Amino acid sequence: SLSSVQPAYYTAGTKGADLDLAAVYVGMGTEAEFTSRDVRGKAVFVSSIPRPGPSAAQSGALKRAEEKGAAVIFDINGLTGNFKMQSYPVNTNVPTFSLGMQDGQAVVNMIEQSPANQPPHVRVRLDVEMVPNLKTALVWGTLPGATDETVYVIAHRDGWFDAAGDNAAGVAAMLGLVEFYAKVPQSQRRRTMVFVGTDGHHNTGPDGGAGREWLVAHRNEFFTKTALMVNCEHPSNIETYAVGGQVGYTNTFVPQQWYAGGPSRPKMTEMTARILQEFGVTLWDQPSPQPPGGDLGRFYWFLPGVATSSNEFFFFHTDANTPETVPWTGLQATTRAYAKIIDEINKIDLSELTRPAPADPRPPLTKPKD
Repeated sequence: SLSSVQPAYYTAGTKGADLDLAAVYVGMGTEAEFTSRDVRGKAVFVSSIPRPGPSAAQSGALKRAEEKGAAVIFDINGLTGNFKMQSYPVNTNVPTFSLGMQDGQAVVNMIEQSPANQPPHVRVRLDVEMVPNLKTALVWGTLPGATDETVYVIAHRDGWFDAAGDNAAGVAAMLGLVEFYAKVPQSQRRRTMVFVGTDGHHNTGPDGGAGREWLVAHRNEFFTKTALMVNCEHPSNIETYAVGGQVGYTNTFVPQQWYAGGPSRPKMTEMTARILQEFGVTLWDQPSPQPPGGDLGRFYWFLPGVATSSNEFFFFHTDANTPETVPWTGLQATTRAYAKIIDEINKIDLSELTRPAPADPRPPLTKPKD
């Protein structure tokens, strides 16, 4: 029983069939490793370095297996342990799954030990249903300020499995900011604060991230007087180590990739770096010229924005991303730093923060719907 098996996002199903397939292992799935291996009509097992892509999709190994006739593909992720991992779409047209290291190694051992021409078999059935015309929504909260200028704080609400670090922790950071600023008298809040829980963050395709795309499409309605957008995403995840096939926790959190206004706002970048360090947020040594992967990436080209993110934490998109993997120290440090950044931005005139908005430099991800 392959307890760690997890279908890739948007993967094809088996169309109601119960498949009984010979198993074949192709290592990392390079062209050389497919040489002299007949994979047509078989269940192909590929090893990969774990990323939510996963890396076997990025290297072309999964597509290569399909093109050579694989009936089903299993991508063995290289995380120590036996985690379920949810990958993004892998762009194959046959059923494709991620598989934990322990389960994958057990299959590889069976293949190695099987007599010639008598490979082990794997039984697979996957039923897939796509349900059209469902509805979703943004969740809004507003704290009126002394002016109609705005500060936006966003956090995506969807996630895989327990989703503690991605992105329950981000929602918690946003709610912490709500609680803090709700206690400040309106007259002392220079700018109106708008808090938005976004939807569909992990979706791709024609309706991917429908809420954020709708906001971008209506940017002239919402953001003409916006001084700052803070994206709360992956604010704290535990640093880990692996010894002897076991994963251990450290007493710190993963250093954050960070972005603060981009190259055209050097003062904002310097200020953000200083504040993050002041509050003990562990950082990459250089800022990113563009936001870390996340919702701010759909807004940064026309808005001043701040984001930190531990994108590559060990339990990313796995069933082990539980509350125990979110250190309160990192969550507190990042949230307090965000509040200080907001306070400092509120001392700066809007004219110093805004830039002429260029034409949207990115290809559209969706056609927004009202």
